[in-house]
Amino acid sequence: MFKQNKIYFIAAIILILAGLILITKEGKAPEDSGGQVLKSIDQTDHILGEVSAPVKIIIYSDFECPFCPKFAAAIREVESYFKDKVVIAFRHYFLPNHPNALGAAEAAECASEQGKFWEMHDKLFADNDAGRLGFEQFKIDAVDLNLNKEQFNQCLASGKYENKINGQKLEGAKSGVTGTPTIFLNNNIYPGAYPFEDFTSPDGRQNKGMKNIINEILNEPSLSKG
Repeated sequence: MFKQNKIYFIAAIILILAGLILITKEGKAPEDSGGQVLKSIDQTDHILGEVSAPVKIIIYSDFECPFCPKFAAAIREVESYFKDKVVIAFRHYFLPNHPNALGAAEAAECASEQGKFWEMHDKLFADNDAGRLGFEQFKIDAVDLNLNKEQFNQCLASGKYENKINGQKLEGAKSGVTGTPTIFLNNNIYPGAYPFEDFTSPDGRQNKGMKNIINEILNEPSLSKG
């Protein structure tokens, strides 16, 4: 038992370090990395806030990504702290080595039909943390959210949102996304699970967290005049 717990502990440390290692550079424009111009936030996105907000955050994420639940919590902190200064849009970027990621993305879209995308978003990341992602759990989550069970189950079985989900992944890849989570802040790309507060990377470097990155954007002359 002790040996097994030690293995789990070491695995957890490796995952945390891997997530921080992904954060190796300051944000840069996607065209600088060879990608196409990023598609603006529109009605096909799932949005928190007003599109007119000065800081526009586009998230590419995977519901089965081991780094993404904590990052989703950091984004909730961003929403709470910056309020009407930010707009947050979610886009899908499921990874092929995550067998439940596409199904989870479809579950989120099916919940969106009934006005509860973000509630399902939070449920799915909680499922990820608990190691219980799967189609039966998606149906349990729908019941917990008081969704119309028959409508949700039919939607989930139909695969009707697979083209949308694949399309968002392709758009992300063309804009420079290679893994999850990746965000764009006013068109600058930031790969990796940035925490809300500043942090120290495994190599000892001091890095800005989401709060300071966004504050710097808000203090840019082009925005501060407004």
